Amino acid sequence: MEIVDYVTGLDVKTVAVASLAFLLAMVYLRRRKGNLPPGPMQVPYLGSIFALNKDVRLFKVCEELAKTYGEMTTVSLGLVLDKLVILNSADVVHEAFVEKKEIMAGRDTTIWSSDFFTEGFKDIAFGDFGPSWKLQRKLALKAIRTYAMGTKLEQLLKSSYSDVAALLEKEKEPFYFGEYIHLMLYNIICRMAFGKSYKIDDPEFLQLRKLLTLLVEDFFQSFLPPDLLPLLEHAPIKRVASFKKCVKELHGIIYKKLKEHKATFNPDATPRDLMDQLLLAQKESEEEEGEDTKNLLTDTHVVQTVSDVFFAGTETSSETLKWTLMYTAAYPDVQEQMHNEILDVLGDGDDLLQSKSKLTYCDAVLHEVMRLRPAIPMSLFHKVLQDTKLGEYDLPKGTIVTPNIWGIHHDPAYWDSPEEFRPERFLDEHGNIHVDSKIWLPFSSGKRKCLGEALARSDIMMIMALFYRDFKVSFPPNVTGDFEPADKILDCHCKPQKLVIEKRKG
Repeated sequence: MEIVDYVTGLDVKTVAVASLAFLLAMVYLRRRKGNLPPGPMQVPYLGSIFALNKDVRLFKVCEELAKTYGEMTTVSLGLVLDKLVILNSADVVHEAFVEKKEIMAGRDTTIWSSDFFTEGFKDIAFGDFGPSWKLQRKLALKAIRTYAMGTKLEQLLKSSYSDVAALLEKEKEPFYFGEYIHLMLYNIICRMAFGKSYKIDDPEFLQLRKLLTLLVEDFFQSFLPPDLLPLLEHAPIKRVASFKKCVKELHGIIYKKLKEHKATFNPDATPRDLMDQLLLAQKESEEEEGEDTKNLLTDTHVVQTVSDVFFAGTETSSETLKWTLMYTAAYPDVQEQMHNEILDVLGDGDDLLQSKSKLTYCDAVLHEVMRLRPAIPMSLFHKVLQDTKLGEYDLPKGTIVTPNIWGIHHDPAYWDSPEEFRPERFLDEHGNIHVDSKIWLPFSSGKRKCLGEALARSDIMMIMALFYRDFKVSFPPNVTGDFEPADKILDCHCKPQKLVIEKRKG
């Protein structure tokens, strides 16, 4: 009775102080668990909310945190992810993803939305490290290289570019250029993936683009309720229902293409597209390695691989091209130097595959754009597969880590005047491309390095060669352009802006 009387007699101030002391004790105990890198204060259930809510863009917040906590920072995303270690130093990223590449090659498989989208993590981007993932990546890489290094990509690209160039010539006033970039890249990827091209008003194209845009712009920019509490998957939540519907419709389109391909697939003929390449790889793998491989490369794996190619080949490449147009509009002298180099190398010809390796200044421009505005500024999260040490800290098995690519790309310790747009920084004294792969990381590094790097760079370089030979880009009168990345949590998107694109004479 005395205890009850005592408790009920406490004033509000005393209770508040006691509650705060309890929370601080919890924070201390949580931070003292293990020898993890330092980081901002973490509150139970809410994580590092007071540090992370300063900017919706996680990569910008982490850039600031690195100035306080150094080479590595530990933050908490609350209920979603208790511990996330941010790698801020190029040396630490190299140690983690190159020197300890297999130890750091896992993926977090606890996020419900990623699980649902990938049909149980059966894709390459989100799939966990293991026999199925290694086989799938090996076969997909072989199939993609067929296009990145061969004449097929060049033919697809020229056809898609011609369609878009004809539309660009009709634009006489400033306009939102992103529409045309999406059309061109979607058609390149659609033709490469399953031999289908579209007109800008084709219903299936509009639906495909709508679904991909919804996923990238809405659902993948924040966590869904079931990511916090999986039981909410079955709750009547409108946003969750919309996500499920969107994913099922997208998968439905790709499964339909797979069914059509299987009905006409001829393993003895030259593969028509990426889907044929994957079906052939599936068949050859079963013949060479036996029936056991059937569960390692199922139809679901094929569909998910094509889905990965769509995202890697459209969203990241389109943002890179948008930023390239913006920077060359702001720096007309750079644009003219690109144009002159293209004329000297390519002239009126169209041998893009042979010519692109000689376009060193254009390549330097692309490297500088990707440095300043990396499409994925923090990479997808990696999972530590066994207890290990990184630098002076201990990372237990299961720890989630991610490279701070944005921070490294803007660090004055690695780059002279990092905020300046200077393509020349990637050219040596002989005018050849020189890149330090430890500090230039738009495709990340190690085992989980972007599968489509060769394809994306080849794709973008050939588009640049054709575009800057034929067109000139500028801002509307009295407009300087907004180079601040849009308010996206994980992606470095260009804000919708208007440009003037003019056909060059002669």
